Amino acid sequence: MTLDLRNKMKAINFPVSFGLMALLCLLLAACRADSANDSTTRQQAGVGDTFAGQFQDNTASGDSRLLAQHSGKVQALNTVQSDISIVYPTNGLLIPAGSTFIVGSCPPGRQLQCNGADVRLNSKGYFAHVVQLKPGSNTFLVSEIGAPGQQQELTVRREMPPPVISPEQFKLAIETAQPHDDRGIAPGDFIQLSVHATPGADVKVVIGKKTIQLRPAAAVQAAVRNTKRKRKKGGTKSRLAANVNLGMDAAYGQTFQRFPGTAPDIYMGFYKVEPDDRWQEIAPKFILSKNGKSTGSAGPGRITTVFQPTLAQTRHDDTVVRLGPGASRTTPLASGVRVLVDGWQGDQLRCLYSSTHHVWIARDDLAYESDNSESGPLPQSTIRTINLLNDDYGADIVLPLSQRLPYQVDQHLKPDRLVMRIYGATADTDWVTPLVPGPKQHNLIDRVAWKQQADGVYEMTAYLKRSRQWGFKADYQGNDLHLHVKSPPSLSPIEGKRLNGLIICLDPGHGGTESGAIGCGGKREADFNLGIALKLRDLLAKEGAKVIMTRAGDTDVSLDQRVEIANQNRVDILLSIHNNALPDGRDPWAEHGTSSYWYHPQSSELAHALKQGVQQEIAFGDLATRWQNLALIRPSAELAVLAEIGFMVNPDEYAFLEQQAGQEKSAEGLLKGLLQYLSAD
Repeated sequence: MTLDLRNKMKAINFPVSFGLMALLCLLLAACRADSANDSTTRQQAGVGDTFAGQFQDNTASGDSRLLAQHSGKVQALNTVQSDISIVYPTNGLLIPAGSTFIVGSCPPGRQLQCNGADVRLNSKGYFAHVVQLKPGSNTFLVSEIGAPGQQQELTVRREMPPPVISPEQFKLAIETAQPHDDRGIAPGDFIQLSVHATPGADVKVVIGKKTIQLRPAAAVQAAVRNTKRKRKKGGTKSRLAANVNLGMDAAYGQTFQRFPGTAPDIYMGFYKVEPDDRWQEIAPKFILSKNGKSTGSAGPGRITTVFQPTLAQTRHDDTVVRLGPGASRTTPLASGVRVLVDGWQGDQLRCLYSSTHHVWIARDDLAYESDNSESGPLPQSTIRTINLLNDDYGADIVLPLSQRLPYQVDQHLKPDRLVMRIYGATADTDWVTPLVPGPKQHNLIDRVAWKQQADGVYEMTAYLKRSRQWGFKADYQGNDLHLHVKSPPSLSPIEGKRLNGLIICLDPGHGGTESGAIGCGGKREADFNLGIALKLRDLLAKEGAKVIMTRAGDTDVSLDQRVEIANQNRVDILLSIHNNALPDGRDPWAEHGTSSYWYHPQSSELAHALKQGVQQEIAFGDLATRWQNLALIRPSAELAVLAEIGFMVNPDEYAFLEQQAGQEKSAEGLLKGLLQYLSAD
């Protein structure tokens, strides 16, 4: 399966939540390494294989805890020769959920039990048996009824909450202290402080000359529970519910309680940086006191106060820009865009777009123009004119600037429009040049409007004539900022070829060393994806479409390479084909079917049509069309959709998809959905 979830969250357990919740879960996990929320690896795959196995051994990326389905490694569970094959879970796997499913196969017609409970098998002998897990070690014996020796035994471990420090211990767990990484902060910023230590003690933090008292996290819930609301006339007394849950997590669109909501050994607090706090790589000192004893230790993170921003510029095109450290993405930037850096957290630099808006860019993606002792021209420009042009791609809206400034682009439907904000820009606009009729007239732009949205924030809105958008992209040519609007494909059906004039890129997910999910019978998702894509390629070619393949064999192709193939060929549609899996804690018999994913609004209608077409042909069930943050659907220059045909871990869907006829029907469904989409334009 694919989501920008795919390589990062590769097997399927549960993705780490981020922001403050990530911090709190991190505390409970005794300061295990963060798995970067929207890291490049996370965004490299399909939806299902994005989540599995993210927490194995508490590694930063989760790659060492891949499910057998996603890693392609099927391990022998004991040395007894048996007709029973188990592909997931692998022996000794650590599972962060209260249940899992045992996936595998045996010869048709057999009857199996797991720890005495009947195992549901389909006619092919495939099974996906849900088992409950108690904390710690769990052993399961899958055996054939009436056939001694035909069995497989495996042991898995359910993730345990981090051990709580007891009141009898005198302990300051400084390795759990937050902040855990180095920070650059400015006056007015908040610092979240926390540490695990002996319950019932006094815990303080000293930063320079400032002392901050930490409070037991459990005391927050207790205080809320003990706060009574005023009785309303004719009403009854009620208490406020505890509203701080430190153990919540999420996977595959659902939240779950991964750890207890609080623990008695967690102490938390915050501090707002003041103008007289002048700190240079200072480590906060945590101090524990109880019963006349005291101990202290410096935390792992160092803090520096930043009073003057530093100038930097982006090193390359498609620079990733995030809304928080490791958090969601926003519009990527072209190379040479100048920004002010006024803070950092670990390897993420905080960039000042405007007085009320910060973004975060990886340190390696920015080049400093100077050190803190030097300055230079501010990233500012006036905008005096807007020029409307046409080119081979479509319409071209040009905003001449004196330097490259940061920007964001938002797409809207009904009415169809593109909104571009340029940060550091001030309006002196007195002219919008109209389109000049010519051989490349695309008739895409209805009108252009501008306004000064805020100090230093210029907003331009392009209202579009058509009710369907086919793509957009922003770039710089010199210091001129261009917003390109793609023209629709020029379809010219001839001799029954309904797709003549369409250029489409098919991306069979995974391949080579990237197996994707492993199904009940041990076959690889990558092979199913390729089989469907090749059959769809032939169907599209018969309809007159020009088809570009990101891979036509079992080869390794990176996510960036796949996107580059589509963009270089200036395709109209990028379709990534995958098959799905589930995280632990779910039931493959109950949760299965066809789904599709989009990132930019322009692709939502196509995603729905493709999912409907497949559903009509193979009737797996409807898992809906969903927004997701995946590498293969983030490109905006064309319509981009990821389709999850079925589930590798559902016995019936796997049995259908392993057949050539099943793959052919899946391809026919995708073609049907595409034709329905185009006919509605």
